Amino acid sequence: MRRIAFYCFLLLLAACGAKQQEQPKEPSALEQEMTALYGENKVIEGDYPDSLAVEVANGVFVGQRDSTLLAFKGIPYAVQPTGNRRWQVARPEPDSRLVREARYFGHTAIQWRSQGNAASLYPQGEDCLTLNVWTAADGMRTARRPVMVWIHGGSYVCDGTANPRNWGDRFVKAHPGVVFVSINYRLGLLGFLDLSSLPDGKAYARSGNLGILDQVEALRWVKRNIAAFGGDPDNVTIMGHSAGAGSVALLASIDEAQGLFRRAIMQSGSVAFTSSRDDCQRLTQRVLDATGAKTVADLQALTLDEIIALNDKVGEFYRFPERDGQLIPEDPYSRFDGFNAGIDMLIGTTADEARYWIDAMGGEEDFDMATWLWSRYIVMSLDSAQRSSANRFLSDGDVNNTSFSSPSVEFLNELMFRVPAIEMAQRHAASGGRTYLYTWLVPLGGNDTKYGACHGAEVCYVLNTGRQIKHGEAPDPQLAAQVQQMWVNFATTGNPSTPGHYWPAYDTTQRASMLIASDTLMVENDRLAGQRRLIAPLMREYISPIFSDLLDKAPWYLGIAIGTLVAALLLLTWLIIRVRRLFNPSKKSESSR
Repeated sequence: MRRIAFYCFLLLLAACGAKQQEQPKEPSALEQEMTALYGENKVIEGDYPDSLAVEVANGVFVGQRDSTLLAFKGIPYAVQPTGNRRWQVARPEPDSRLVREARYFGHTAIQWRSQGNAASLYPQGEDCLTLNVWTAADGMRTARRPVMVWIHGGSYVCDGTANPRNWGDRFVKAHPGVVFVSINYRLGLLGFLDLSSLPDGKAYARSGNLGILDQVEALRWVKRNIAAFGGDPDNVTIMGHSAGAGSVALLASIDEAQGLFRRAIMQSGSVAFTSSRDDCQRLTQRVLDATGAKTVADLQALTLDEIIALNDKVGEFYRFPERDGQLIPEDPYSRFDGFNAGIDMLIGTTADEARYWIDAMGGEEDFDMATWLWSRYIVMSLDSAQRSSANRFLSDGDVNNTSFSSPSVEFLNELMFRVPAIEMAQRHAASGGRTYLYTWLVPLGGNDTKYGACHGAEVCYVLNTGRQIKHGEAPDPQLAAQVQQMWVNFATTGNPSTPGHYWPAYDTTQRASMLIASDTLMVENDRLAGQRRLIAPLMREYISPIFSDLLDKAPWYLGIAIGTLVAALLLLTWLIIRVRRLFNPSKKSESSR
């Protein structure tokens, strides 16, 4: 009966996930704010202020000035993937002397519209391959400043550079010694749909990883053109959060991106955020079933409105970048065994990652149930040795040295975020790479303390945006300044230490990490070592927080649940008959006459 309840709860969890897509009917203040930001960058045919213009390979772009800051928004870094270029690998824009405005963000990549995602409320389009540059105006023509390229997160299906939480203006004002770049890339069905198995799919062999290849093309543009903005093309740091950090980890692991950057910062993301080829083919089949398409040509014939509707219909079954064995190795961890040893890395996670999804699960009670179910679902998929290690973790009520998270929540924190980060750091350090590890302990704050130091809690501190996730309190300015200086120091020199805080490099024996708390910054060796040892055997499973795994398998669970229920009812009926005969001797006597 416990197994029946387990399957039923899985179905309930899947239903909760489907309800997440419901949208409020009335426009919100955030939607009005994002709509007001929108504008179309136009071609300039007459005079323009030379002090606001930058000439690069694909044209002259005229930005805006805000005090000491110059901002250039919506610069195309590739030919836009519209028309017959849908699902094709991005290629650079041709050289040009065309003069264009760079006043407005480019279109957000196609995604679900959500009141919780500001970028999705900005106008969307397939012509989304743009980037933005913020740089100090003083000395821009002659400076050679470190470049920090921000790759947004969003599970590879949502968010974008128009989201104020991804802006670089306040960061550069506080740190005029760096140039800040943010990039858009294709998401969801247009960025990560493997079409290679279709009859005419040979020309789309790389379609399962187009979003990553878009990022490579953006970095090529930066390498070629960033000197015009005062940046040093030989000192580029790529950085990101969540799927953005997963992107950074993958870019450090693929041939095409080598030589395009020198350093990498990964905040709560890793190569574990990838999908197998078989999983990706399941998404492809869902798209074919939903559209009736047989070929890529059929899909190419879909209008933009039909693509948006398709994304809304099957997008919850999304996949992460594909371990195709070509662009991304089937074992991407192996690339940290020396392939990327020349890249300096700063890697970290937050203490309560999974608690970010409390609201998505319907509140704390539903969240607790969901994490319990999800952890058991994962355990069922493991082999016997792995299952033993996982069960030891889940059965130990004192597994976490804090009392904030249950074993199930902590299991997900470790499996999806912290131990993959440690795995990358351990391999990179063992191969001679310079590596720094951190754990973020600062909670969101405010009256609602249920989130703790959840996924994304550090982003507003790092980027200096002043916009905390979950409407938490604005970050402590002193701590924010300290953290930003560490990130800037790392981008500048490869070492995040500051005069007041020495940050030792991670090595394979001490396993030092910087703990960033509200009241102190301190180094701890091999934090939560017992948990790490129990989770380490599970790393080969590449278990990612793709909620749609449950949705995808819901019919299978339903069949098992119904079959098990019928069998249980038959067994119960048989037992009742046997018990009644056993304890009713009069009927037994009558039947023997």
